[in-house]
Amino acid sequence: MNFILRNRVLLLFTASALTLVVALFWPEAKKPGEMQKYYSIPQNQLESIAYAGQMTIADKKTARVEYIIQREENILKPKEPLYRIDVKSLSTTDGQAFARVAELQGAKSFYASSMVRTMVQDWSEPDYFYILKHENERDGEYGLKDCANKLTLTFRTRTKQFCVGTASQGDSRRYLLDVDADKILITPDFTVRRLLNNIFAQRDQALYPHGPEGADLIEANVQREVLEKFPLLKEKTGGRLKLRMLINDEGKKKINVWHVEGMLSIKPSHAAEFAQLFNALRVNAPFAISALSTEQPVAAAARVAGIDAKAVPGLTGAIKLRKTDKQDVQLAGFSFFPPGVKAKPQPAFQFEQQLVRPLDTLVVSHYNAGYLSADLYPRIIGILTKFESDLAEAKQKESAEKAKVSEKK
Repeated sequence: MNFILRNRVLLLFTASALTLVVALFWPEAKKPGEMQKYYSIPQNQLESIAYAGQMTIADKKTARVEYIIQREENILKPKEPLYRIDVKSLSTTDGQAFARVAELQGAKSFYASSMVRTMVQDWSEPDYFYILKHENERDGEYGLKDCANKLTLTFRTRTKQFCVGTASQGDSRRYLLDVDADKILITPDFTVRRLLNNIFAQRDQALYPHGPEGADLIEANVQREVLEKFPLLKEKTGGRLKLRMLINDEGKKKINVWHVEGMLSIKPSHAAEFAQLFNALRVNAPFAISALSTEQPVAAAARVAGIDAKAVPGLTGAIKLRKTDKQDVQLAGFSFFPPGVKAKPQPAFQFEQQLVRPLDTLVVSHYNAGYLSADLYPRIIGILTKFESDLAEAKQKESAEKAKVSEKK
């Protein structure tokens, strides 16, 4: 007590200083109308997003849709899950949309692009501007009558249901009814708009959806007509190539090195170029067909895509993950067709108004079928040409060494 009395001025000064510091850094309370978080749940707990209601297919074309976005484990990157979209139903009373809806009926299940991760983030931590009292008699005014547009979020420990209403304030905000809490939120429109826009546009356009890093084996089978251009490649491999990735430990850093299995003559840089091309490929004009299970042959996807069974692909193969020394996990099979091969009759495209040029390359994988840019098939042939040059260079060196040995004898 004596200490406090003797040092009361110092203690008062210290307390005042601490109070001032706390006041300076204490977060300011949000005011009505400022954007706030309605709740915050870790993204990895959101297992599915289900929507049933109106969807915009294209400008001034609408349909009724029921779809679900489901979280799946990614065997390449457990921390970066996959999201699969399953379309349960699609219909329309809009005369202008009948034909387009019929075309999109072929795409029932497919894997989602990175935009869906933004949607997951949106609904794990939704924003709002105001909370209003729910008055049933005003449901028609807010577009909430009979919950015509219903959103269901399934988390690991709970389920949340919302009714999606109309846009307001120049389409920048939207009414949203929390069914369980019986409250109306005024939210940013863009958060909801992502649900109402064409869900088919969210298809991942890669040959496989697991991400470009992690696959460590690419098998490629060069077909006979193409292989005739590469006599050394034909002699050494029979057209069957296995590209594996090894990790070289160079002291402080580890480097991924690709090589063609059993072919030391082929330069790792050329093998890496081949692997990187496959990992970076995107189907820029995908057909509106469902993804297939990897347990089915990739030829099944080719049949669905309308490719003539007599059409011979220039390159086939698979992208895999090495699980053990004796076992690989197939991520996707693929077939590349030479320029000029087209699907007949051509299925509908996933996206409207797709431009297909005469030499665009037709490709099929378990997850996608459609057209690649016209310059990609020549790039694949160009890399095979580099393989052929590597083998020719190695053969030339071998001949020179044999000649030296003969001279010494």
